Amino acid sequence: MDMHPGQVTVDPAALTAAIADQVPALAGLPVRPVDSAGTVVAPFRIGERYLARVPLVPSSDPAARRRLDAEAAHARFLADRLPVEVPRPVHQGGPFAGYPGWWSIWTWVDGTSLDRTSGVDRLLLARDLARLLRAFHALPTQGRSWNHVGRGARPLADTDWVRSSIALSAHLVDASAATAVWERALAAPPHDGPAVSIHGDPVPGNLIVRDGRLAGLVDIAEPSIGDPAADLVPAWAVFEPGARDAFRAAMDVDDAAWERGRGWAFEMAIGALHYYEHTNPVFFTQASRTIERLLEG
Repeated sequence: MDMHPGQVTVDPAALTAAIADQVPALAGLPVRPVDSAGTVVAPFRIGERYLARVPLVPSSDPAARRRLDAEAAHARFLADRLPVEVPRPVHQGGPFAGYPGWWSIWTWVDGTSLDRTSGVDRLLLARDLARLLRAFHALPTQGRSWNHVGRGARPLADTDWVRSSIALSAHLVDASAATAVWERALAAPPHDGPAVSIHGDPVPGNLIVRDGRLAGLVDIAEPSIGDPAADLVPAWAVFEPGARDAFRAAMDVDDAAWERGRGWAFEMAIGALHYYEHTNPVFFTQASRTIERLLEG
């Protein structure tokens, strides 16, 4: 079942032909789908060193191409500035047979996404992840402020989407308790410092583990400038209480930021809960666990 209106299924043979036509240097390399719970792109491994990212909902709009260009530029900026590996852009692809949109090729980051691995030392992961996110927050912003790109690049605020998502999830969660979590976060003091560079989506599928340590970050998006509390989402999306405490200590945040972080985690999870209930079991389970942790207090 498709997750989104307008979603298409990418034909590996057609993609292979497109790669041969548009990137002759990679012609002849095997192209195979990568098992992923991602909600934005269909990933395909090209040989051993490359990855094609083909949006599930194709677009040939110039704005879509500009976003890809911005993502590529941001990835180049992040390279060697973070304590983990990030993919490097290789090629921006155009429409091909059966696919009327832009797509891209990146270098492959070796390892396993956190949502598909087990046995990771969560206390160690908490410190590794905090180190990565604090490195993000220390990046120069070139004088930019809130840019409304991605989660956290705008102040946390009440929305019809969150309220309707609570109602649509009433068969899955205690709506009154969920509303209380949301309103508690909204009551927290707003971010009163300068807007900083944030990741905005540090969820398990974007975190790469290798040899038991956090080693990579994938799904590089456009630069996002805003509230660092948005990057506290893993406190509830990834960690149980003990590791959560270690993560908070390593992030060194005050109570107001912690409460806003709860709000960002809730906003993400409550929307995913009903939206992916029947289409993406990995995201649905992750959202369910996040909501449970938030309701625990």
